[in-house]
Amino acid sequence: MKSFHRLLLGVLLLGATAAHAQKNIANEELDPLSGTRVQVRSVFDPLPPSGYAPMRIVATNGTGRNARWGFDFHSQTQYYRQQNEHDSSFAVDVPARSTQSALFMVPLAVDYDDRGAGSSGHVMRVGISGTGFDESPKFDHESRIAGFPALALSETLAEFSITQLNKELEAKLRSSRGGYYGGSLNFVSRFEPADLPDAWLGYSGFDFILLSSTDWQKLKPAVKRALLEWVRLGGQLHVYLSPGAYSESLGLPDIASAGTHMVSLGKIATLSWDGKTLPASQTLNRYWGEKQRVNSLRSDHAPVGAWPLLKLLGTRSFASWQVIVFLVVFGMLVGPVNLFVLAPAGRRHKLFITTPLLSIGASVVMVVLILVQDGTGGVGRRFVVINLEPGEAAAYVTQEQVSRTGVLLGAGFEMKQPVLIEPLVMPDSPWAKLKKTSTAQSASLTQDGRERRGNFFQSRAEQGQVLRAAVSTRARLELKAGAAPDAAPTLISALGFTVEELFYTDPAGAHWRLEKPLSTGQSATLVKADDSSQRLWCEAAVNPAVDSLRIALNTTTNRRSFFVAKARKAPDFTLDTLPSIRWEDDRIVVFGPVTQP
Repeated sequence: MKSFHRLLLGVLLLGATAAHAQKNIANEELDPLSGTRVQVRSVFDPLPPSGYAPMRIVATNGTGRNARWGFDFHSQTQYYRQQNEHDSSFAVDVPARSTQSALFMVPLAVDYDDRGAGSSGHVMRVGISGTGFDESPKFDHESRIAGFPALALSETLAEFSITQLNKELEAKLRSSRGGYYGGSLNFVSRFEPADLPDAWLGYSGFDFILLSSTDWQKLKPAVKRALLEWVRLGGQLHVYLSPGAYSESLGLPDIASAGTHMVSLGKIATLSWDGKTLPASQTLNRYWGEKQRVNSLRSDHAPVGAWPLLKLLGTRSFASWQVIVFLVVFGMLVGPVNLFVLAPAGRRHKLFITTPLLSIGASVVMVVLILVQDGTGGVGRRFVVINLEPGEAAAYVTQEQVSRTGVLLGAGFEMKQPVLIEPLVMPDSPWAKLKKTSTAQSASLTQDGRERRGNFFQSRAEQGQVLRAAVSTRARLELKAGAAPDAAPTLISALGFTVEELFYTDPAGAHWRLEKPLSTGQSATLVKADDSSQRLWCEAAVNPAVDSLRIALNTTTNRRSFFVAKARKAPDFTLDTLPSIRWEDDRIVVFGPVTQP
């Protein structure tokens, strides 16, 4: 029966059965005498294809002593030459004769392959350790199909729609791909709204999340805020309106009517349905061919010339000729010179001394040459987008970065706040190791609390990452009160950093610009600007970003009562990673609503 349900889940594009919305990874009785047991279950079934998977831990300690239980997760993609891994560790303190519950955000390995119609496997392993028991690791295996957006669907929407959606999806696969692949597709996850996490990272692996209006109204305020944070960082929330429900009554930001609305870098859409069944063909076509978040990790940055930020880093020769010269010289020394000069005939026993010494000396020379040529640490460029939302006391940061390293004395680093950081596929070059070729190196990453380790950064390599975070802040731009209706607006800065250039669109749609840099605590009266200059300036400001981010920025920043500005430094919002990287010439774009008096 279980295998039947798994097959059914794979074939369905947008739903699943109403029962068992959470997936058990482990549900074990550790000690029958004391009643000690542990359960590990995923909020979403199946797991998302990237980002974080929220895992609910329920641990019961029936013994008479306090215990600390450890949970070691291992996420791994399973495809030839693409076995990427992401490990993470967590712990729960369980007092004697008590039950503790915790929600962990478990990072997932990303499948960087883009075969389109191909399939790959994924395995999630969890090791459970604690005092007084020895438990073998538990496994969950899934098969995933590339080429689809990642959707999460509430049980309310799935309950009466599963059968027809199954048939519609199978027909679509047969007609579009010349046949049906069978097996489980597992790119669609189901969930119970009451189980949703109150942290945006728990939704970070999805492109779309689908809820009914009744589902939305029942959510806790903290969960609604987390979903909104996810949307502002690029997610798409679709709320299906039950009969008699209206968009205006949902309390969603910037939603005044039914339809799709841009909300920061993401979108919120309200759609009508009959309260029971989703129309199969219409629903499937709505999501078929939509953009996938994973594509931004493996496609947007990889083609040569597609990522302007990489051009800012410049090019540098890999100096392969030096390696060839070194090998030739070393070969001559360890060969003819060693054999006929240092250890000639009659003194061949000296080879046992000269050969190791020559090898050690060559290694030292090689290290010195690398240090002289490449140095230690590295250099990098960053493009940082900061969306300030004063009404939420938050800033939503999206940071793209690329770096080229010399010799690294350490590759681990700590993050100050919860952050989604994912490596990017790079254009093929001698410096790039994670790239779109058969010789690409697998990603092997580790998260332990705030610490990140693995090959996020490597010696003598070129790497890129994208980071996303929601940062609490009171930073804002305020409109000075008391000005005449026809007077130029005056802005007061409480940003915490200096903006070099700024454009502001007033409530009437007129454009204004800043004449000179504006620092925190200062005010500046703006001057009139025309529409074309504002548009061209915005396009140039967001140019370092990849296409997907650039399009979203150009759309969302052209709004009334909004400002968009450039800055050179924003230390409270820039997401720092490896300390030995020298980040030069940051490109920072800040946008958001201006606080009205």
